[in-house]
Amino acid sequence: MYFLLIKGFVSIGGMFLSVAIISTKTGNGHNSVMNTLADEFKNQGYDDVAVFPTFYEDLMVSNKIMSDFYNFLMITSTELCGKFSELSSLVRPDLSEDFYNGVHDKIVEFIKSNSFSTIISTSHTLNHAFIRILKEMDLYYSIGFYIVITDPYNPISVGFAAQDAKKYYCGSSTVKNILLKSGISEQKIEAVGYPIHSKFFKEFTEKDIDGIYQKLDFRKDKKTLLINSGSQGAYHYLKLLKPVLATYKDLQIIFVCGRNKNLQDLVNATIKKEKCTNVRAFGFVDNIEELMKVSDIIITKAGANAFFECLYMQKPMIIDGINGYLFQERGVLDFIKRDKMGIVLDDQENLINVISEMLDDRKYNEFKENIIELKLQNGAKEIISDILKTEGLR
Repeated sequence: MYFLLIKGFVSIGGMFLSVAIISTKTGNGHNSVMNTLADEFKNQGYDDVAVFPTFYEDLMVSNKIMSDFYNFLMITSTELCGKFSELSSLVRPDLSEDFYNGVHDKIVEFIKSNSFSTIISTSHTLNHAFIRILKEMDLYYSIGFYIVITDPYNPISVGFAAQDAKKYYCGSSTVKNILLKSGISEQKIEAVGYPIHSKFFKEFTEKDIDGIYQKLDFRKDKKTLLINSGSQGAYHYLKLLKPVLATYKDLQIIFVCGRNKNLQDLVNATIKKEKCTNVRAFGFVDNIEELMKVSDIIITKAGANAFFECLYMQKPMIIDGINGYLFQERGVLDFIKRDKMGIVLDDQENLINVISEMLDDRKYNEFKENIIELKLQNGAKEIISDILKTEGLR
């Protein structure tokens, strides 16, 4: 089983804390939250945290195949990917005996070969089986099992509402109500802000900003558009680039292609063909907050991490809904329409009109004020503080 390990015990007043955060690589959101929580433990003085980014995939070969297939659909067909997730919600593989029997031995081996006092899951399908095995091993009261829900809308992925976790952390009252309707005790639910990495709260100095512009070889007096095609790099974002190039000659463009090397090659070929000097193409980046900081307009998918990263950096956005939404992303429509934090692009033919609307200073400032009015708090601090408190370390 592959993992990155920073492991040991922390003793506080005779109490021991040894933490594992288990996750999945379907998309990038689960791992992003996992890493955010691990870093927040460090921020609060706890370095002994093990992170398992491919825990779900490593339990069974079939899990790895399904995860890879999901990621493939993310870059090729949003509609089919949504249907794939919807199928999971209907057949509930997490509750099947076949799934339980398939993962049983690996989970037992994981528990026996480690000495974790606390396990945090940012995944979904494996939670029912894990909790069941803890009970069968008579470890349910010895090891605290926590679930951090990475879907802030309605619906949420199946398995997050698994019964009998020690506590559940969600990003909205909407998800809290889903958990309550699933029969989970209100005393176990904490509706906190969505957990986003602390780098998205960084205070940028003018020197920092000048440095970013210099690295990009961009001018500060020109508007900048960021096209974020997602962690896997969805191909259809290339179709958005060409009309923008044809219409806005002075608009500086950053195109993030995620892990899709072929998409990056196609973007670079377009740049070369059109002889563009105002477009920069990147693969998967770990400094997206810098690119967002110097961007005036951001086009992004409706994934929770991308969405909340924009909100926490107070950046109005254009939400890509051209090909529909993933099953767990559908609730973003209600969210953005209610609080007016940007514009939903549901037809590619409207792209230029939508960008023009975002370039209007009055409209843009209105969106930004609406974001500020949300008074969002980073859920990572609250989640870790509450876990430490629940474990008797605060």
